[in-house]
Amino acid sequence: MKTIFYLKFKSIEGQNLFLSTNFKKSDNPTNEESTPMTYIGGDTWTVELDTPSKKFSYYYFIKDIRDNSITKEWGKRFFNPFIKSKDFIINDTWNYPTLPEFNLTTDLFKNIAPDHKVKKSRVLKKNTHRFNITFPLFNEEEVMVILGACKSLGNWDEENPTLMHYKGDGQWNIDLDLSDVSNFSAYKYAVYNKKEKKIIYFEDGENRWFGPNQDKTKMLVINDNNFRQPKEKNWKGSGVSIPVFSLRTEKSLGVGEFLDLIPFGKWCKKAGFSLIQILPIHDSTATHSWEDCYPYAAISVFALHPMYLNLENLNYKLTKAEQEKIDKVRTELNKAPGVEYEKVNKFKRDFINSYFKKHFKKIQKNKSFNSFIEENSDWLKPYAVFCTLRDQYKTIDFKTWKKSKKSSKSLINKFFKEENTHYSEVLKHCYVQWHLHLQLRQAVDKLHDLRIGLKGDLPIGVYRNSVDVWDNPEFFHTDEQAGAPPDDFAVMGQNWAFPTYNWEEMMKNDFGWWKQRFQFMERYFDAFRIDHILGFFRIWQIPNEQIQGILGRFEPSIPVCYNELKERGINLSIERLTQPFLNFNIIESHFGEETQKAIELYFEPADDNLYNLKPDFDTQKKVVETLKDDPATEKLLDLITNVLFIKDKDSEEALYPRYALYQTSSFDYLNDYEKSVLKEIHENYFFQRQEQYWKEKGLEKLPLLKQSTNMLTCGEDLGMVPKVVPQVMNDLAILSLEIQRMPKAYGVRYSHPGNAPYLCVVSPSSHDTSTLRQWWKENRENTQYYYNNLMGHYGNAPEELNPELLEEILHQHLFSPAMLCIIPIQEFLGIDEELRNPNENMERINIPSVYPHKWEYRMHVTIENLLTKDDFNAKLFELNNKCNRI
Repeated sequence: MKTIFYLKFKSIEGQNLFLSTNFKKSDNPTNEESTPMTYIGGDTWTVELDTPSKKFSYYYFIKDIRDNSITKEWGKRFFNPFIKSKDFIINDTWNYPTLPEFNLTTDLFKNIAPDHKVKKSRVLKKNTHRFNITFPLFNEEEVMVILGACKSLGNWDEENPTLMHYKGDGQWNIDLDLSDVSNFSAYKYAVYNKKEKKIIYFEDGENRWFGPNQDKTKMLVINDNNFRQPKEKNWKGSGVSIPVFSLRTEKSLGVGEFLDLIPFGKWCKKAGFSLIQILPIHDSTATHSWEDCYPYAAISVFALHPMYLNLENLNYKLTKAEQEKIDKVRTELNKAPGVEYEKVNKFKRDFINSYFKKHFKKIQKNKSFNSFIEENSDWLKPYAVFCTLRDQYKTIDFKTWKKSKKSSKSLINKFFKEENTHYSEVLKHCYVQWHLHLQLRQAVDKLHDLRIGLKGDLPIGVYRNSVDVWDNPEFFHTDEQAGAPPDDFAVMGQNWAFPTYNWEEMMKNDFGWWKQRFQFMERYFDAFRIDHILGFFRIWQIPNEQIQGILGRFEPSIPVCYNELKERGINLSIERLTQPFLNFNIIESHFGEETQKAIELYFEPADDNLYNLKPDFDTQKKVVETLKDDPATEKLLDLITNVLFIKDKDSEEALYPRYALYQTSSFDYLNDYEKSVLKEIHENYFFQRQEQYWKEKGLEKLPLLKQSTNMLTCGEDLGMVPKVVPQVMNDLAILSLEIQRMPKAYGVRYSHPGNAPYLCVVSPSSHDTSTLRQWWKENRENTQYYYNNLMGHYGNAPEELNPELLEEILHQHLFSPAMLCIIPIQEFLGIDEELRNPNENMERINIPSVYPHKWEYRMHVTIENLLTKDDFNAKLFELNNKCNRI
């Protein structure tokens, strides 16, 4: 069978197009082979191939001879020859990731939107053209139609359009005999309502054109993309964000559990929402203390947190005594306003220990359980062994373990032999993961029955003492820490204490570890948020010996060379640039009357009437470990940050400007020329120098990873965002996050949701910010500005954010053009006088500048109670409906 491929692509000089196919030829044993295409003018490339008479896949890619780069089009195409006696001519257009069909056919829409019935159609040999277009329609009464300027396409008769056939996954096609068409002819797609028997709307933009095919031995297949949906017809949805631990039901045990998502989904359905967004749910059990509550410090990026396990839904029936024990503890734990993290986890851990021991022999032989272990052995077995060793040594710091400091296959296999003393212990950890998986899947399936989607959160980092680092040490730089540069919410920056990634090593196996993470999340989630997506371009890296994020620098980044400074007339020594600048006046500004005593304790004289910190206090970590809560600690930490540049530990010549170096007292002691040059270098390093470099780094990873999953991909792109990040996210159609009080446009105080792009998620707050009711009281000047300029009210802003004003803010967000509006549950409860928490300060989830911070927020009303609030639920449903989000 002969197939001629035509591709429309506007190439530039140096670019050559290739077709890659997956069918074998006798002279090529590989599964995929590439064929160069020929440019024939008019932005068109072509190639003719002998193709098989069965289904095959193919895609196009560009080789650029200028830099030897290869760029693949988005997605993979499939062709199934549908008339065996014909040859084919295929007309394609380059697939960009921004085409709407790629986001609208992700798992989210497959699970929350009604799908059309696949319609079978007869394939007739007399037909000469097939038109294909992919675009899902979410109204069951609507179908895609085609109209055109020729007789066979109705001469643009809107009363009698040609209805297309639905083929599944958003694909529509129609076969037509257009042999009477002898020249190029115009056509267009439109959406038709079968019930109303009329066209609802045409696609925007200019007409499309097809060419003639009067050779009845060939079939012309026109693969169209980019149905140009009018903006006002764009699909929009709304959701509620809530951590699983914050869910409160009458049956939960002091903490939200996976099965609590089911009644919460029922409430969401009643209130008109289509999505639930949660925080990371991975196991973070490091110390068995409340400090393990930080959900972004996972000890495994695959294992689920045991606290989300419902003890009453295990596979062997509970005894009356076991049930009574649970009921008694439930009453006690549910009295607490927040999550009693240590009590909850201790009770569940002790209960499982006893339950597992009692049923061990039956569990050991359970076929489903053993299948789960084998199917997940690559991550599950190391996790189970790691947890067992953590508890045996009573520390998660595997570098201190007497044995097993390094993971190996032989070590893991040894623990899973029946004769091993730890055999039952590792099986217990596997058993808990099995039931967590079953319960989460049960919840997800029920949510999908309700047409509610679930959006997960992928943390950018992993815990330093995690099974991932223990099992894959080559993937991490454990001598460094990841964090974030200073911003308005954390003026000294953030230190997450995670190791940074060894991207070069990860690249060697095509980022397999990351792909596995994405695919693991796909088991449960329809959409996901990449936490701190900036980390795929660059990370803020802090030396292990320091604590505050302000002493970090970007990795990777192009440093400032010492010679570069000298060429600019800066003749300061490396020590002057990189060591804390300490003279008597600076020390006195921190210690006051205690200055002389402080100098004796912590400092030693240096040249030019300056001081150095004594060796016991010359890093922030040493200061904290030595002085702990001593009043001098904070003062010394601040003095250590009084530097102009951060040194590169691997190069004497490489320097990195300290963030806001012009705000240091070290800077104050420079002359005007030095100040001018260093400020210019600072601005260049942070906002100009790295842009192209970071773009290349982002494009090394994100396209490959996004294509490894069919979840809708969203990115958290807040903070100090390089210009290239929104460019790359937009080019890859990754939804951005738009928080009104964290605007991305320079000089703008607050963004307006009405100006949000379509491919984004809008929200007035997040788990990292105060709630709107708290924020309203934080800064009177900001509130007044917002009240007058963003809400359009005259006069003085009220002292309290009353329910009516809060509802107005939420309406503003829901009415925005954004694809998704996802708002924390606290904000929705706040629009009802009866349901709002009397104490808004109990609703804050996280304070990024405080570490460790106790993540304990729980809903103050039960979901069962919410389900009975008909007036409130009707108000939310109407709000969603009025904003076209239902």
